[in-house]
Amino acid sequence: MTEPARLPYPARWLCERLASTRLELTSQAGLSRHAPGHETAARVFTDYDIHYVRRGVLEYVYADRTVRVEEGQFILLPPGKRFVQREARGRNKGIALFFSHFRPAEGGPDPLKALDLPFKVSVDDPEATEQLWKRLARATSAHRDGDPWAMLHAKALLLELLARMLETAVRKKRLYFDPSRVGPSWLWRVLEEMDRGLALPEMSVPRLARSAHLSESQFAHQFRRYLGTPPGKLLLRKRMDRACALLVSHENLPVKEIAAACGFTDPFHFSAQFKKYTRFAPTDYRRTVDRV
Repeated sequence: MTEPARLPYPARWLCERLASTRLELTSQAGLSRHAPGHETAARVFTDYDIHYVRRGVLEYVYADRTVRVEEGQFILLPPGKRFVQREARGRNKGIALFFSHFRPAEGGPDPLKALDLPFKVSVDDPEATEQLWKRLARATSAHRDGDPWAMLHAKALLLELLARMLETAVRKKRLYFDPSRVGPSWLWRVLEEMDRGLALPEMSVPRLARSAHLSESQFAHQFRRYLGTPPGKLLLRKRMDRACALLVSHENLPVKEIAAACGFTDPFHFSAQFKKYTRFAPTDYRRTVDRV
């Protein structure tokens, strides 16, 4: 049985939270060109900005750092921080960059706050990445011209670009988190333990609380404070998500073995929990997904 891909924490947390976060794309997206010697006045963005340098070398100058971005690199810029954008000293060849502004939906979670921004990363496939940017620029332009479907396409393209950027950054170990925003070290330790132990019947909230060296009530309170969900609910969701994946990817694996792989010693209890979670019995879920 193939184990699911492992992501280090807190990168896995960021991936899961972003998947459930509603992002709003503004109509400001496209290709920007600048003459040699380009330099802006100091500015502050109110939204997140994702840039991709197509030609030239840019420097983003903040009070505490200068980030140099080469051709074929992404940079994710934070809102609310003053910076100057300029062509790298001595280059004098001009700049071309794709850009897009976005923000989390008002009142919703913002997992990107956990990142130490700005950060940059090189893309693995510049040609494919540039094609995605061109499609995003066209969709955004069409939205400004009144096409009601264009913004939906533009949002999908932005998510694809953001996913490529973050996935590459994790793989290349270029994604850094602000220690003051990602929670205490025990949180990531118990999340990793939870993922490793989904097949263990003894994996439970009391066990995780002991690993965190907290009482069960303190553990549950702090866990919910940082992740927005009770630990028992997250543990069950992870087990049910694994069960769904195994039912589809291992068509001949008996339900009782899938139950065991998800930490259930009683297949009848597993079936009851699975039906409560998905509204399908395990065998019905497998047949339904197969038909789709």
